[in-house]
Amino acid sequence: SRFRLGNPVSYAAMGCSFLRLLCFFVFLSDARSYKILLFWAVDSNPRTKSLVMQNVAHARSLGGAACCDVILAHYAGDFKDWDPDWYDKEVSVSLLGSGFKYGFMRKAYMDARKLQQDWEDKYEFVWALDSDIDFTGTNLTSLFALARKSNSFIIGPTFAGDQDWRHYHDLMQSYEVSENGHGHARVMQTEGAERSRIHIIGKPDPKCSLRHTDFVEMTAPLLKSSVLSLILRDCEHCIQDKAEWGLDRIWCKMAESFISDARTPCAMLDVTPVGHLDWKTAVITAEFTMAEKNVKQHYGDLWAKVQNLDCVGKEENSEDRAGSRWFHVH
Repeated sequence: SRFRLGNPVSYAAMGCSFLRLLCFFVFLSDARSYKILLFWAVDSNPRTKSLVMQNVAHARSLGGAACCDVILAHYAGDFKDWDPDWYDKEVSVSLLGSGFKYGFMRKAYMDARKLQQDWEDKYEFVWALDSDIDFTGTNLTSLFALARKSNSFIIGPTFAGDQDWRHYHDLMQSYEVSENGHGHARVMQTEGAERSRIHIIGKPDPKCSLRHTDFVEMTAPLLKSSVLSLILRDCEHCIQDKAEWGLDRIWCKMAESFISDARTPCAMLDVTPVGHLDWKTAVITAEFTMAEKNVKQHYGDLWAKVQNLDCVGKEENSEDRAGSRWFHVH
């Protein structure tokens, strides 16, 4: 993996009064560090480009130039629509075609494996971001410290600010959808209590620093590298080709069932929320509910109840403030 430093090295602190260059390389050879992968599915709307660029700048301002890699999956438009200088400097990999975020991610993950560039060897977390997520006001040092403290594998930031809280499952009750291009059908409404739980679980809880849960929505989760192969390679029916509803209803219990040390597989971070601008660009078709039904048909025993399992109080959370590095060094 690539070695790098988030902060200047203090040679004196290392007990090196001479041969500083040699000492520097000894330090590097001893430190194995992992980046964060920032993964977006994007169109070429000016607001999308602006927000992604601002988010990347914010991440590098806190973590340093080597903090993270960026992958952009273009489901509308392509890389030619973006500033070429910025793109060449900031984007590691791009994908182009029709599809959805996790389908693109699976392709990028498998392509990297074929090139023997396994993400598990490079990244601590993959942050799977919708294009309307704004983390420019979030302290990423605190967010990643809290994510590590959770000991979870799929970690959702909560969503700050005024919004309609229109998550995927809320869209099920409010959209008329087209089925195979012929006529319209009203999608079956989700049971009211469940909708309420999905609303609530994504909001910051003022009593908690974080909550362990059995559900994390697909909008902006951090995926720990050790869960990637389970979701992106091993789970045959998790990611449907024509739509992606259903994955977030099973991945917590799936991780708990198949990863030996996943006692608390999922968590929500309450004190480090991100902005969800909720641009309402999703075009919902009957394929989405069909995808969710297919996932449930194959993995019904893993279906989440959408509930909090605990609340880690703020007084219990002793945040690591030793330095400003937010990527992880082992």
